[in-house]
Amino acid sequence: MIYQVNKYFCQKSYVTKQFLKCMHNCIDPEKAILYPLKSKNLLRVTGNEASVFLQGLITNDMRHFEEGAKSVYAMFLNNKGRVLFDTIIHKWGNDQSYMLECDQKIVSSLEKHLKVFKLRRKVTIENINSDHYKLWALITPKDKSIDENIDCKGELNIYKDPRLSELGHRIISDINFTESQVINRICNDVTVHNNEDGYRYFRYKLGVSEGADDLPPGTSFPLEVNCDYLHGVSFHKGCYIGQELTARIHHTGVVRKRIMPLKFAENIKEKIEKDSIITASNNPKSNIGKLKGVADNYGLGLIRTKEALDAKTLKIGNYIVEAVKPDWWPMEAPKELQKNKWRLLKIKLMNLYTMTSHAVAVISKRKFIIKELNHHFHVIYN
Repeated sequence: MIYQVNKYFCQKSYVTKQFLKCMHNCIDPEKAILYPLKSKNLLRVTGNEASVFLQGLITNDMRHFEEGAKSVYAMFLNNKGRVLFDTIIHKWGNDQSYMLECDQKIVSSLEKHLKVFKLRRKVTIENINSDHYKLWALITPKDKSIDENIDCKGELNIYKDPRLSELGHRIISDINFTESQVINRICNDVTVHNNEDGYRYFRYKLGVSEGADDLPPGTSFPLEVNCDYLHGVSFHKGCYIGQELTARIHHTGVVRKRIMPLKFAENIKEKIEKDSIITASNNPKSNIGKLKGVADNYGLGLIRTKEALDAKTLKIGNYIVEAVKPDWWPMEAPKELQKNKWRLLKIKLMNLYTMTSHAVAVISKRKFIIKELNHHFHVIYN
């Protein structure tokens, strides 16, 4: 078995394909970029039961904070297992205080959702609007490190993005902190952008969905939006709302649709209608998925992965696009290795069936012999 693995993984063609794929998907800025996230809002959850309260509502495990994590990525689901809100939860201040980052458009809905399940728990839920804090995204080159433990007396908090290393850091600063003050506290060689357009383009190129525009409430499952690949789902924790269906999908191992980056053949200047149908270029009547958003020459689509990759080129209206498989997705074994795996499994199942049949035959034969002996003893004694 080890020989077969080495044989297939060490083939030049396979290694070359993986190298070219990584080079095609390589995203690394030349210098650090600071984006203000004005479309985001913060909810603060505090209290002795804050961790237990959130544990029963989110897809991730709050016990990661006990293991030293400063942030976790998670989603809130409805009772049908569909995504309502995505969030990054940051450890805040004392042991029982957390800051929930969410889209500004749905912050009231999330606050209401939390209060519905609060009941008599000893927690406080506060909507921290833009009058108190600012939220930033800091994207840095891979070879540049940021000190997350800068002592700023609570005026500046730095958190590593828990989803991907390429997404850099989140920064929560006091409302009175300016861009120059943030830069001076972190590092000097930083470019400041005035809006989120560049950050959105960066996310789309990576294939990461975020917020209510990309993830309309109640329309998709967490595994379809790559929550498992982005470290946002725990399959070992206890129950939470929507857990049953999420676990079932995971254990069946079949997720036919996923959020994927779409590369357009040209920059898109006009507005493309959201949820536009994506078709295969060679089959206009096909329905491979739906468009979720566009930024310049990249977009996001919820699409059937196998059909999209097999088709190679797709169409959205009159535009030619290509579905790009992100390099941060888990690597799959070559098809030859997968075939061997299924062949070995088939052989094992056949052997098990043969052994079971033989055992059943032996047991049946023994039962027949015992029955015959009982009959003869009955004749002799009578």
